[in-house]
Amino acid sequence: MDEEEFREFCTKRKLDEKTIRAHIGVVREFEVFLNNKDRNRNLSSATADDLQSYVGQLMENDMNTWENLLGLLRYGRFAGNRQVEIALLELLDGSDVLENLSETLKQTVGEDKRDEILEGITLPPLGTQSKDKPKVTKEFMERMDTKLGEEKSKEILLSGPHAGPKEEYLPERKTFLASKNIDDFLKKRHREYVDSLEKHMKEKTLYFTQEIDEEVLDYVRNTPTCQNGVRDGDTIYVTKIPYMAKKYLHEKDEKKKRYYYCHCPWVREAILSDLKVSPNFCYCSAAFEKRPWDVIFDQSVRADVVETVLKGDLICKFAIHIPKDFLESKGTTPKK
Repeated sequence: MDEEEFREFCTKRKLDEKTIRAHIGVVREFEVFLNNKDRNRNLSSATADDLQSYVGQLMENDMNTWENLLGLLRYGRFAGNRQVEIALLELLDGSDVLENLSETLKQTVGEDKRDEILEGITLPPLGTQSKDKPKVTKEFMERMDTKLGEEKSKEILLSGPHAGPKEEYLPERKTFLASKNIDDFLKKRHREYVDSLEKHMKEKTLYFTQEIDEEVLDYVRNTPTCQNGVRDGDTIYVTKIPYMAKKYLHEKDEKKKRYYYCHCPWVREAILSDLKVSPNFCYCSAAFEKRPWDVIFDQSVRADVVETVLKGDLICKFAIHIPKDFLESKGTTPKK
Protein backbone atom coordinates (compact mmCIF):
# COMPACT_ATOMS: atom_id res chain seq x y z
CA MET A 1 0.00 0.00 0.00
CA ASP A 2 1.05 3.63 -0.50
CA GLU A 3 1.14 4.27 3.23
CA GLU A 4 2.60 7.77 3.26
CA GLU A 5 0.32 9.08 0.52
CA PHE A 6 -2.69 7.48 2.20
CA ARG A 7 -1.65 9.06 5.50
CA GLU A 8 -1.56 12.44 3.76
CA PHE A 9 -4.99 11.70 2.21
CA CYS A 10 -6.40 11.02 5.69
CA THR A 11 -4.66 14.01 7.28
CA LYS A 12 -6.22 16.37 4.74
CA ARG A 13 -9.60 15.03 5.88
CA LYS A 14 -8.69 15.95 9.46
CA LEU A 15 -8.63 12.38 10.78
CA ASP A 16 -6.77 11.89 14.06
CA GLU A 17 -3.62 9.77 14.33
CA LYS A 18 -5.39 6.90 16.11
CA THR A 19 -7.93 6.60 13.30
CA ILE A 20 -5.26 6.82 10.60
CA ARG A 21 -3.21 4.04 12.23
CA ALA A 22 -6.31 1.86 12.50
CA HIS A 23 -7.13 2.47 8.82
CA ILE A 24 -3.59 1.57 7.77
CA GLY A 25 -3.77 -1.57 9.89
CA VAL A 26 -6.96 -2.93 8.33
CA VAL A 27 -5.72 -2.14 4.80
CA ARG A 28 -2.50 -4.06 5.51
CA GLU A 29 -4.51 -7.02 6.75
CA PHE A 30 -6.67 -6.95 3.62
CA GLU A 31 -3.56 -6.93 1.43
CA VAL A 32 -2.15 -9.91 3.37
CA PHE A 33 -5.47 -11.66 2.68
CA LEU A 34 -5.16 -10.81 -1.03
CA ASN A 35 -1.51 -11.90 -1.20
CA ASN A 36 -2.45 -15.29 0.23
CA LYS A 37 -4.70 -15.68 -2.81
CA ASP A 38 -2.33 -14.14 -5.35
CA ARG A 39 1.08 -12.61 -4.65
CA ASN A 40 0.51 -9.84 -7.20
CA ARG A 41 -2.75 -8.59 -5.70
CA ASN A 42 -3.34 -5.51 -3.58
CA LEU A 43 -6.30 -3.36 -2.64
CA SER A 44 -5.89 -1.16 -5.72
CA SER A 45 -6.65 -4.15 -7.97
CA ALA A 46 -9.11 -5.96 -5.67
CA THR A 47 -12.61 -6.82 -6.87
CA ALA A 48 -15.95 -6.55 -5.10
CA ASP A 49 -15.86 -10.34 -4.62
CA ASP A 50 -12.42 -10.06 -2.98
CA LEU A 51 -13.81 -7.41 -0.66
CA GLN A 52 -16.84 -9.48 0.29
CA SER A 53 -14.65 -12.52 0.99
CA TYR A 54 -12.49 -10.45 3.32
CA VAL A 55 -15.51 -8.91 5.04
CA GLY A 56 -16.74 -12.46 5.61
CA GLN A 57 -13.47 -13.20 7.39
CA LEU A 58 -13.87 -10.05 9.49
CA MET A 59 -17.37 -11.19 10.45
CA GLU A 60 -16.10 -14.63 11.48
CA ASN A 61 -13.54 -12.97 13.76
CA ASP A 62 -15.88 -10.30 15.19
CA MET A 63 -13.84 -7.58 13.49
CA ASN A 64 -16.65 -6.34 11.22
CA THR A 65 -16.69 -2.90 12.82
CA TRP A 66 -17.87 0.30 11.20
CA GLU A 67 -14.35 1.71 11.66
CA ASN A 68 -12.71 -1.19 9.81
CA LEU A 69 -15.09 -1.00 6.86
CA LEU A 70 -14.75 2.77 6.77
CA GLY A 71 -10.95 2.43 6.66
CA LEU A 72 -11.21 0.09 3.68
CA LEU A 73 -13.68 2.46 2.01
CA ARG A 74 -11.36 5.42 2.40
CA TYR A 75 -8.42 3.50 1.01
CA GLY A 76 -10.51 2.22 -1.90
CA ARG A 77 -11.46 5.82 -2.68
CA PHE A 78 -7.83 6.97 -2.29
CA ALA A 79 -6.62 4.19 -4.60
CA GLY A 80 -9.30 4.89 -7.20
CA ASN A 81 -10.79 1.42 -6.91
CA ARG A 82 -14.40 2.28 -7.68
CA GLN A 83 -15.58 -1.33 -7.54
CA VAL A 84 -14.41 -1.73 -3.94
CA GLU A 85 -15.62 1.77 -3.02
CA ILE A 86 -19.17 1.05 -4.23
CA ALA A 87 -19.24 -2.38 -2.58
CA LEU A 88 -18.30 -0.83 0.77
CA LEU A 89 -20.77 2.04 0.40
CA GLU A 90 -23.51 -0.54 -0.16
CA LEU A 91 -22.47 -2.48 2.94
CA LEU A 92 -22.42 0.63 5.13
CA ASP A 93 -25.44 2.55 3.81
CA GLY A 94 -28.47 1.97 6.01
CA SER A 95 -26.74 -0.89 7.81
CA ASP A 96 -28.19 0.20 11.16
CA VAL A 97 -31.82 0.65 10.07
CA LEU A 98 -33.24 -2.45 11.79
CA GLU A 99 -31.16 -1.80 14.92
CA ASN A 100 -32.51 1.76 15.03
CA LEU A 101 -36.02 0.42 14.50
CA SER A 102 -35.50 -1.97 17.40
CA GLU A 103 -34.46 0.91 19.64
CA THR A 104 -37.42 3.01 18.46
CA LEU A 105 -39.76 0.13 19.29
CA LYS A 106 -38.28 -0.05 22.78
CA GLN A 107 -38.84 3.67 23.32
CA THR A 108 -42.30 3.69 21.75
CA VAL A 109 -44.05 0.49 22.85
CA GLY A 110 -41.75 -0.68 25.65
CA GLU A 111 -38.97 -3.25 25.95
CA ASP A 112 -41.29 -6.22 26.58
CA LYS A 113 -43.37 -5.56 23.46
CA ARG A 114 -40.21 -4.95 21.43
CA ASP A 115 -38.78 -8.27 22.59
CA GLU A 116 -42.05 -10.01 21.73
CA ILE A 117 -41.91 -8.60 18.18
CA LEU A 118 -38.25 -9.58 17.74
CA GLU A 119 -38.47 -13.02 19.37
CA GLY A 120 -36.56 -15.49 17.22
CA ILE A 121 -35.34 -12.78 14.81
CA THR A 122 -31.58 -12.28 14.53
CA LEU A 123 -30.69 -8.87 13.17
CA PRO A 124 -28.09 -9.20 10.38
CA PRO A 125 -24.60 -8.07 11.47
CA LEU A 126 -22.65 -5.32 9.74
CA GLY A 127 -21.19 -6.68 6.50
CA THR A 128 -24.25 -8.76 5.56
CA GLN A 129 -24.85 -8.69 1.81
CA SER A 130 -28.05 -7.15 0.45
CA LYS A 131 -29.26 -10.53 -0.88
CA ASP A 132 -29.41 -11.87 2.68
CA LYS A 133 -31.45 -9.00 4.16
CA PRO A 134 -35.01 -9.09 2.71
CA LYS A 135 -36.12 -12.27 4.54
CA VAL A 136 -35.40 -10.61 7.87
CA THR A 137 -37.13 -7.41 6.77
CA LYS A 138 -40.19 -9.41 5.69
CA GLU A 139 -40.47 -11.13 9.07
CA PHE A 140 -39.77 -7.91 10.98
CA MET A 141 -42.55 -6.09 9.13
CA GLU A 142 -45.05 -8.95 9.45
CA ARG A 143 -44.46 -9.00 13.22
CA MET A 144 -44.85 -5.22 13.53
CA ASP A 145 -47.96 -5.02 11.35
CA THR A 146 -49.59 -7.94 13.18
CA LYS A 147 -48.73 -7.03 16.76
CA LEU A 148 -48.98 -3.24 16.51
CA GLY A 149 -51.29 -2.67 13.56
CA GLU A 150 -50.29 -1.15 10.25
CA GLU A 151 -50.92 2.47 11.27
CA LYS A 152 -48.68 2.16 14.34
CA SER A 153 -46.01 0.46 12.21
CA LYS A 154 -46.10 3.38 9.78
CA GLU A 155 -45.85 5.86 12.65
CA ILE A 156 -42.75 4.12 13.99
CA LEU A 157 -41.11 3.99 10.57
CA LEU A 158 -41.92 7.67 10.01
CA SER A 159 -39.91 8.53 13.13
CA GLY A 160 -36.85 8.34 10.89
CA PRO A 161 -34.54 5.36 11.55
CA HIS A 162 -32.52 6.38 8.47
CA ALA A 163 -33.38 10.06 8.16
CA GLY A 164 -30.21 11.67 9.50
CA PRO A 165 -29.78 14.55 11.96
CA LYS A 166 -32.04 17.57 11.65
CA GLU A 167 -29.05 19.92 11.80
CA GLU A 168 -28.11 18.89 8.25
CA TYR A 169 -31.16 20.71 6.90
CA LEU A 170 -30.86 24.05 8.69
CA PRO A 171 -29.34 25.74 5.58
CA GLU A 172 -32.46 24.69 3.65
CA ARG A 173 -34.70 26.36 6.21
CA LYS A 174 -32.65 29.54 5.85
CA THR A 175 -33.08 29.44 2.06
CA PHE A 176 -36.79 28.76 2.45
CA LEU A 177 -37.32 31.72 4.75
CA ALA A 178 -35.55 33.96 2.22
CA SER A 179 -37.73 32.70 -0.67
CA LYS A 180 -40.81 34.45 -2.05
CA ASN A 181 -43.02 31.45 -1.53
CA ILE A 182 -42.99 27.64 -1.48
CA ASP A 183 -42.91 27.31 -5.27
CA ASP A 184 -39.97 29.71 -5.50
CA PHE A 185 -38.11 27.67 -2.90
CA LEU A 186 -38.83 24.41 -4.73
CA LYS A 187 -37.39 25.84 -7.95
CA LYS A 188 -34.24 26.95 -6.11
CA ARG A 189 -33.96 23.55 -4.47
CA HIS A 190 -34.22 21.78 -7.81
CA ARG A 191 -31.59 24.04 -9.44
CA GLU A 192 -29.18 23.42 -6.57
CA TYR A 193 -29.69 19.67 -6.85
CA VAL A 194 -29.05 19.68 -10.61
CA ASP A 195 -25.94 21.81 -10.02
CA SER A 196 -24.63 19.34 -7.43
CA LEU A 197 -25.12 16.41 -9.82
CA GLU A 198 -23.43 18.35 -12.63
CA LYS A 199 -20.45 18.90 -10.32
CA HIS A 200 -20.22 15.14 -9.70
CA MET A 201 -20.33 14.55 -13.45
CA LYS A 202 -17.59 17.07 -14.22
CA GLU A 203 -15.35 15.90 -11.39
CA LYS A 204 -16.08 12.22 -12.12
CA THR A 205 -16.99 11.56 -8.49
CA LEU A 206 -19.72 9.26 -7.25
CA TYR A 207 -23.14 10.49 -6.22
CA PHE A 208 -23.60 7.99 -3.40
CA THR A 209 -22.96 4.76 -5.35
CA GLN A 210 -23.53 5.87 -8.92
CA GLU A 211 -21.80 7.81 -11.66
CA ILE A 212 -23.63 10.75 -13.20
CA ASP A 213 -23.63 11.31 -16.95
CA GLU A 214 -25.49 13.72 -19.23
CA GLU A 215 -28.40 11.32 -19.71
CA VAL A 216 -28.97 11.01 -15.97
CA LEU A 217 -28.60 14.76 -15.59
CA ASP A 218 -31.24 15.35 -18.28
CA TYR A 219 -33.60 12.95 -16.50
CA VAL A 220 -33.25 14.93 -13.27
CA ARG A 221 -33.53 18.30 -15.05
CA ASN A 222 -36.80 17.17 -16.62
CA THR A 223 -38.15 15.58 -13.43
CA PRO A 224 -38.58 18.42 -10.92
CA THR A 225 -40.10 16.06 -8.34
CA CYS A 226 -36.77 14.17 -8.26
CA GLN A 227 -35.27 14.48 -4.75
CA ASN A 228 -36.86 17.94 -4.43
CA GLY A 229 -40.59 18.20 -4.95
CA VAL A 230 -43.41 19.84 -6.89
CA ARG A 231 -46.38 21.44 -5.11
CA ASP A 232 -49.93 20.51 -6.06
CA GLY A 233 -52.34 22.38 -3.85
CA ASP A 234 -51.41 21.78 -0.21
CA THR A 235 -49.14 18.81 -1.00
CA ILE A 236 -45.55 18.53 -2.20
CA TYR A 237 -44.88 15.39 -4.23
CA VAL A 238 -41.35 14.02 -4.16
CA THR A 239 -39.78 11.18 -6.15
CA LYS A 240 -36.34 9.62 -5.84
CA ILE A 241 -33.50 9.55 -8.31
CA PRO A 242 -33.15 5.90 -9.43
CA TYR A 243 -30.50 4.08 -7.43
CA MET A 244 -28.87 2.87 -10.65
CA ALA A 245 -30.18 5.57 -12.94
CA LYS A 246 -28.27 4.70 -16.13
CA LYS A 247 -29.48 1.09 -16.01
CA TYR A 248 -32.99 2.17 -15.03
CA LEU A 249 -33.32 4.52 -17.98
CA HIS A 250 -32.37 1.82 -20.50
CA GLU A 251 -34.13 -1.19 -18.95
CA LYS A 252 -37.32 -2.48 -20.59
CA ASP A 253 -38.15 -5.31 -18.19
CA GLU A 254 -40.40 -3.86 -15.47
CA LYS A 255 -39.12 -6.07 -12.66
CA LYS A 256 -35.50 -5.15 -13.36
CA LYS A 257 -36.50 -1.52 -13.78
CA ARG A 258 -38.06 -1.53 -10.31
CA TYR A 259 -34.91 -3.20 -8.95
CA TYR A 260 -32.66 -0.54 -10.47
CA TYR A 261 -34.87 2.18 -8.98
CA CYS A 262 -34.89 0.93 -5.39
CA HIS A 263 -32.43 2.48 -2.93
CA CYS A 264 -33.13 0.27 0.06
CA PRO A 265 -30.60 -2.53 0.77
CA TRP A 266 -33.13 -4.16 3.10
CA VAL A 267 -35.69 -4.89 0.37
CA ARG A 268 -34.09 -4.34 -3.07
CA GLU A 269 -33.18 -7.97 -3.70
CA ALA A 270 -36.73 -9.04 -2.83
CA ILE A 271 -37.89 -7.47 -6.09
CA LEU A 272 -35.86 -9.89 -8.20
CA SER A 273 -36.71 -12.92 -6.07
CA ASP A 274 -40.46 -12.06 -5.90
CA LEU A 275 -40.31 -12.17 -2.10
CA LYS A 276 -43.32 -10.22 -0.82
CA VAL A 277 -42.18 -7.65 1.73
CA SER A 278 -44.79 -5.32 3.19
CA PRO A 279 -44.74 -2.04 1.23
CA ASN A 280 -45.34 -0.35 4.58
CA PHE A 281 -41.58 -0.65 5.05
CA CYS A 282 -41.29 2.17 2.50
CA TYR A 283 -42.50 4.54 5.23
CA CYS A 284 -38.86 4.39 6.32
CA SER A 285 -38.02 6.09 3.00
CA ALA A 286 -40.94 8.47 3.49
CA ALA A 287 -39.29 9.49 6.78
CA PHE A 288 -36.09 10.26 4.87
CA GLU A 289 -38.05 12.58 2.55
CA LYS A 290 -40.04 14.03 5.45
CA ARG A 291 -37.05 14.99 7.65
CA PRO A 292 -35.88 18.08 5.70
CA TRP A 293 -39.44 19.41 5.60
CA ASP A 294 -39.77 18.99 9.36
CA VAL A 295 -36.81 21.38 9.62
CA ILE A 296 -37.87 23.69 6.78
CA PHE A 297 -41.33 24.19 8.31
CA ASP A 298 -40.00 23.94 11.89
CA GLN A 299 -42.65 21.40 12.83
CA SER A 300 -43.42 17.75 12.22
CA VAL A 301 -45.20 17.33 8.88
CA ARG A 302 -47.43 14.52 7.64
CA ALA A 303 -45.99 12.28 4.94
CA ASP A 304 -47.42 9.40 2.93
CA VAL A 305 -46.19 6.80 0.48
CA VAL A 306 -48.07 7.33 -2.81
CA GLU A 307 -46.22 4.91 -5.08
CA THR A 308 -43.51 2.35 -4.37
CA VAL A 309 -41.65 -0.27 -6.35
CA LEU A 310 -42.60 -2.79 -3.64
CA LYS A 311 -46.21 -2.49 -4.82
CA GLY A 312 -45.27 -2.86 -8.47
CA ASP A 313 -44.93 0.83 -9.34
CA LEU A 314 -41.99 1.96 -11.47
CA ILE A 315 -41.11 4.84 -9.15
CA CYS A 316 -41.26 5.71 -5.46
CA LYS A 317 -43.38 8.79 -4.81
CA PHE A 318 -44.06 10.50 -1.50
CA ALA A 319 -46.53 13.15 -0.39
CA ILE A 320 -45.45 15.89 2.01
CA HIS A 321 -48.44 17.74 3.43
CA ILE A 322 -47.82 21.48 3.83
CA PRO A 323 -48.90 22.99 7.17
CA LYS A 324 -51.79 25.42 6.65
CA ASP A 325 -50.01 28.38 8.24
CA PHE A 326 -47.20 28.12 5.69
CA LEU A 327 -49.58 28.04 2.75
CA GLU A 328 -50.88 31.36 3.99
CA SER A 329 -47.66 32.98 5.22
CA LYS A 330 -45.65 32.20 2.09
CA GLY A 331 -48.31 33.60 -0.22
CA THR A 332 -48.99 30.37 -2.12
CA THR A 333 -52.42 29.72 -3.58
CA PRO A 334 -53.34 26.05 -4.12
CA LYS A 335 -53.57 25.05 -7.79
CA LYS A 336 -57.08 24.42 -9.11
